[in-house]
Amino acid sequence: MLRKIVRAIPPARNAGRAIREFFRHDEFAMALYRKVFERGRLTLPKIPPEALVADHTSVELPAFHPLFAGEDAPVVDLLFLLALAKSRRPSRILEVGTFRARSTFALHRNCPEAHIVSYDIQVLPSPYRSALKTNPQVELRNASFGASAESLLREKRFDFIFVDGAHDVSAVLSDSQLALRILDPQGIIIWHDYRYNGYRTDQLRVPEALRQVQEGREFFHVQETTCAIYCPGFTWNH
Repeated sequence: MLRKIVRAIPPARNAGRAIREFFRHDEFAMALYRKVFERGRLTLPKIPPEALVADHTSVELPAFHPLFAGEDAPVVDLLFLLALAKSRRPSRILEVGTFRARSTFALHRNCPEAHIVSYDIQVLPSPYRSALKTNPQVELRNASFGASAESLLREKRFDFIFVDGAHDVSAVLSDSQLALRILDPQGIIIWHDYRYNGYRTDQLRVPEALRQVQEGREFFHVQETTCAIYCPGFTWNH
């Protein structure tokens, strides 16, 4: 009710936006918000990346200009994703959320023998997309992942799935439920943006969604990254 009243009053609405923008860009304010309002959001047990990736794995990190865009995965997360993929040698990779196709292109460069399928409802022109356009090993599907469930269930299962689509609870929950249905029994799912926000938003709610979809499954938060994983055939002896 209070939020509806604030939205109805222009000065209050503008003040609310200013406060929200302040929290999004001031490091001290974000740290304070996390400590006060986000305590207990990240409940998954932590696992070191070394427990998942072979120690001899090296990766290729391609770079087209612009080097960074607002919704690209942070470099440390991309390095982990690529090292994990290369170490596991998947035959079928699924990506939910293509964006510029930077991670799609990087996955292909590090797993050239894998067949990659990437979904997004928008087509954002980029050098990465252009480089993949005629590649027979990569399918950039301009479609809704959730709406494609019927056809995906008829395909061969995927042994490496990267979920990085919309981040509100309902979207993550829907994407995760479908991903679990089409995952190979020895496969792995990686979710991006399992993290604190530092400000009030309903659009970044991966932790809340994973709590709902977990249902007794063993999920982990990869240390020093914003990635969460599920690997049904994996046992961690720590």
